[in-house]
Amino acid sequence: MNAAFPAVDMLRLLGGFQLSQALFVVARAGVADQLVAGPRPLTELAAAVGLRPEPLARILHVLAAEEVFTVDAERALVGLGRLGPTLVSGGPESLRNIALAWEQTHYRAFGELWGTALTGVPAADLAYGKPFFDHLGEHPAQVATFTAAMTDFARAIRHHALDAVELAGAQFVVDIGGADGAVLAELARREPGLRGTVLDLPHVVAAAPEVLRAAGVADRITATAGDFFAALPPADCYLACFILHDWSDERATRILDRVHRAATAPDTRLVVVDTVLDGGTVPEVATLLDLTMLGMLTGRERTAAAWRALFTAGGFELTEIRPTPGPMCVLEARRVP
Repeated sequence: MNAAFPAVDMLRLLGGFQLSQALFVVARAGVADQLVAGPRPLTELAAAVGLRPEPLARILHVLAAEEVFTVDAERALVGLGRLGPTLVSGGPESLRNIALAWEQTHYRAFGELWGTALTGVPAADLAYGKPFFDHLGEHPAQVATFTAAMTDFARAIRHHALDAVELAGAQFVVDIGGADGAVLAELARREPGLRGTVLDLPHVVAAAPEVLRAAGVADRITATAGDFFAALPPADCYLACFILHDWSDERATRILDRVHRAATAPDTRLVVVDTVLDGGTVPEVATLLDLTMLGMLTGRERTAAAWRALFTAGGFELTEIRPTPGPMCVLEARRVP
């Protein structure tokens, strides 16, 4: 920030949409993948990714100022900057699929944010004429990209939270809205005796069997097509990773009610991985995600008090909030008979 020139800082904020588009371009082209082995000449890099050297150079110079790339103008060499590895496909901190998914879905929707401020209707509903998940389900290619983005999110952002998830002693776990099963697969690898199922809509959970097989847990973890607003499989432990924040209090309470009905034990555990606005170690991420929820869905990020009230309304008692080194927290609750 430049205390002497606030207009300069504001210009940077106003130009944020241009930076995000520049990131979309290099993510789509796979520029970072081409630099993993080391810096390359600009002309060689442009040829490798199929872009024109001159516009690519200008884009890279902007992103070099943001520490995504390094540019040696004298030798015309381009390398990865401090943030560059986050755009490398499949890397431990990769967010490339999130960049690709947000280009397809979020960018257009946020053009309608003024309408949200006027009406309270999510910007995605205004942009697409229907709720975001309904729109997404009609576009298989976007479903695949969005699922890959959630896998990236789990690996890059939620992995600290997964280290804090404790499922020891659980007989059967249902991962509510578990998408391609990557989260439960990782947890099952850590708990050799764990059994369970990943539940999500048919077009989403279709990718789970292959993920579970690749993780070597398909003999213990299955995939179930279903609607968590309608019914859930019986279990003594339920997992909701970054799910409840998608929904309004009314809809989230309905999910909790379905957990309460399906539970096989009076004190069935509910483990939620989500942000806590006043309890996380990276509050700026929770605040930004709250804006994402405002624009895309009916949900919100919640304070500790709001989480407690939500659990109580759904028939659960919040027993613990565990902060993690990253932006997520692990919330533990028990079913109230």
